[in-house]
Amino acid sequence: MVSRQMVDIYRRLSEKEYQTAEALAEELKVSSKTIRKQLKNLNELLCDYGVYVESKHGSGYRLVVECLCKQKELEELMQERELQESAIPNSSGERVEYLLEYLLNAEGYVKLDELSEMLYISKKTLTGNLKEVENLLGEYHLQLQRKPNHGIRIEGREFNRRLCIAGFVAKKIQLAEKLGGDQDVTEEIQWINQCVRDCLSRNSFDISSVSFHNLILHIQIAILRMRGGHYVPMAESDGEKVRNKKAYRIAEEILSRIKDRFQVEFPDSEIEYIAIHLEGKKMLINTTAAEEKEGNLIINQEISDLVGFMLSAVYDAFKFDFRDDLELRMSLSQHLVPLVVRIQHDMKLTNPLLKDIKERYSLAYSMATTSCVILNHKFHKIVKEDELGYIALLFALALERKKTEIAKKNILLVCASGKGSAQLLLYRYKTEFGPYINKISVCDVGRIGEQDFTDIDYIFTTVPIPVKVPVPIQEVEYFLKNSDIQAVKRTLLGKTDSPVLDIYPKELFLPHMKFSNKDEALQVLCGFVYERGLVPKEFLDSVRAREVLAKTSFGNLVAMPHPIEVMGKQPFVCVAVLDEPILWLPDTPDSLIQVIFLVSVANYEHFDVQKFYQVTARLLLDGGSMKELIQNQDYDTLKNLLLKVEEQVEVES
Repeated sequence: MVSRQMVDIYRRLSEKEYQTAEALAEELKVSSKTIRKQLKNLNELLCDYGVYVESKHGSGYRLVVECLCKQKELEELMQERELQESAIPNSSGERVEYLLEYLLNAEGYVKLDELSEMLYISKKTLTGNLKEVENLLGEYHLQLQRKPNHGIRIEGREFNRRLCIAGFVAKKIQLAEKLGGDQDVTEEIQWINQCVRDCLSRNSFDISSVSFHNLILHIQIAILRMRGGHYVPMAESDGEKVRNKKAYRIAEEILSRIKDRFQVEFPDSEIEYIAIHLEGKKMLINTTAAEEKEGNLIINQEISDLVGFMLSAVYDAFKFDFRDDLELRMSLSQHLVPLVVRIQHDMKLTNPLLKDIKERYSLAYSMATTSCVILNHKFHKIVKEDELGYIALLFALALERKKTEIAKKNILLVCASGKGSAQLLLYRYKTEFGPYINKISVCDVGRIGEQDFTDIDYIFTTVPIPVKVPVPIQEVEYFLKNSDIQAVKRTLLGKTDSPVLDIYPKELFLPHMKFSNKDEALQVLCGFVYERGLVPKEFLDSVRAREVLAKTSFGNLVAMPHPIEVMGKQPFVCVAVLDEPILWLPDTPDSLIQVIFLVSVANYEHFDVQKFYQVTARLLLDGGSMKELIQNQDYDTLKNLLLKVEEQVEVES
């Protein structure tokens, strides 16, 4: 085997001048002992090509070429090794991704020595990288199995293995070589795209553009895995749950056409696998729909009960009563049908709007987090942040409806990320331009060509329109900004006070605190506010209960613990800044915490809870602001940061 060091030494040796082992060692940043060992290995390789390394005492080493005819062959070997070397990752993150791809596609055990040599890293470095690999695999319920004298390999269901491939390493798979054969892979993928789009359209099965591309990716991965002899076993597919559904018939139709094109046999389990993905991605466009049964669309009792429990949890925690909001109930019910499939099968749905949702609709996001505790208990799995973002959009819509009367419109809204984000944009337009709109419709960009434009005057779209349409198009952002209007409005109204700052009293700001762990911090802080008569004695138990249900760490060394239900009569935030960070959650990202915002929203008539969450969430998500607060540890710094963020929120809202 040609090592990287052998190639480096070969490139530095000259036929005319001698070089010492010490000089080569200095250039390559290794020991002279390593150089001499690699020179010996290099000499054994070169002898097959009529070349050898000459050693001269006191002078060093040089190349001697005895057969010029074989030197070209040797040069090709060295160039090939250099090309392979260029693909070797350099950073820790690159190595983790490389190891994931390599191990997911390895057929058997892989020895650690082989991986160390392959990546040119020490065993210690490799062990650290493999720990990160294990953490990532754990998200997909896969394990890294170790066997003495054999090495390591990934253990787990084929279903989960494919989800992991799609989530982390699919972009590096060489589809052109494995999938398309001698044909142009771009043409092949375009053919799959059109095939799937035709089948979905013919069967009136709606999925968002993001979900569509994810489905195409999983079909490609399925083809690659089957070509390598890896199938989803019948026992793993849970196929009986989807076999009588519309999604199964569509999956059959799609894979039947792909089978003829690619000459790949799809067993029943693979049809069920694609059907499960379809079930997890479908959009139910009927406002009272949740399950297909003999042509009618109904909500089953299990889904209805879950939604009821979710809305009750939100009421208990925030005192916002959505239990009689029929539109929110229907929207949540529709959303839960594919969501439950995704939860049960550990499927991920990427949310490109997550960061903006957290910042701009932080109250709705907090409500989504609280409501999904019900799902966490039901399915014994934590609902992922991307999913929380989509549910937050539904709560954001409900909050908007509480503030404004919605008029009908005469425009078409087009989005790429699904109905939730389009509907949110819809309500924003109703709020700002209600008097000018008669009727509104929502359309996914993939179905724009099928749209009837008879009663539509304008299109408002967040993505480019790929087909010709007979009406004017206005491109817009997901989150409307009206900075100038809000700034003038604030000036005319003379609003110079800060209602949010009232919730952060100076006497509840605690700098230079020292805690050994999370529980000690919660005991001290909850006891502090209890002694001042702000909360009942049960406050600590309620905060602890909330910590068990879902994480309250925000990243940026910040945590925001709060009770599981509304307690006390006055809203407040007790801020503690620690001299040294503490571990909030073991073996969890964002687990180191140095600033604690203990929050109690209370049930207070004059408290704008929505604005409070907007300002607080934006502040906590700003890493620069948190570093400034940790560095200064004084109330004036916190006050100035809050005023700055509050002004930004008012200008943008």
